[in-house]
Amino acid sequence: MWPSSREVEAALMEKGYFDAQLIDLHYNNKTHSVTLKYKAPVHNEEETAVLFKDCFSASFNTWLEGMEGDIPDSPNELSFFFHEISIKDVKINGVQLYECSMIIPMMDCRIVCKTIVL
Repeated sequence: MWPSSREVEAALMEKGYFDAQLIDLHYNNKTHSVTLKYKAPVHNEEETAVLFKDCFSASFNTWLEGMEGDIPDSPNELSFFFHEISIKDVKINGVQLYECSMIIPMMDCRIVCKTIVL
């Protein structure tokens, strides 16, 4: 049985991503997968990984617009923290998929995939 987006979102919420620091986020074109790693403060800063498999779309964008205070010279100087992750069920050309949008200040992230492994 295909887990609903609400079930996956609830399971992800239990992993304590809120206000967690993003450690790694990368797309592997060869395997069409996205790996996301973060350190959750509610889980003693343990590193947690989420794998998005069979991705049809993955987009990541960082920006400086609207930033206040110390402005970094490079994106490598930024730290990213999750505020919200929303997952919804979508069907495209008859294929059942998940669409995952992440609210991370100073970054946009959207992934469309068949499977999310927690």
